Amino acid sequence: MARRAQRKDGKYTISVVAEMFDVHPQTLRMYEREGLLEPGRSEGKTRLYSDEDLERVEMILTLTREMGVNLAGVEVIIDLRAKLVLAVERLTEFEEIFRSDAMQELRDQLRYVSPDKGAMIPLRSAKLVRMKRRAN
Repeated sequence: MARRAQRKDGKYTISVVAEMFDVHPQTLRMYEREGLLEPGRSEGKTRLYSDEDLERVEMILTLTREMGVNLAGVEVIIDLRAKLVLAVERLTEFEEIFRSDAMQELRDQLRYVSPDKGAMIPLRSAKLVRMKRRAN
């Protein structure tokens, strides 16, 4: 990989990123037009790429160069990856809730609850009713 001429603020200009990944700057601009990248901007409107942007460029190039995925496929993969990360985060939160002391206390309380002992939702026997279909 080429040199990393990082600015004082930890960002990289488009020419540096293009050199790092051996792509033309227009390629990076195209990725931005396609919505695959969203680099920050300086006050003078110069594109400034963060380390997170560099990881994204690397993912895009891996998918396109090594795996033969087109840009539409890359967009789908990136979107699904983001949704998967969000789902894992939510699942982790739910696991923490279910393992909490408050949840254990609630489970302990509900263990001995039944319809005849004042359950929150009374249990009633249901009747099944057969219905005949009308002929049209």
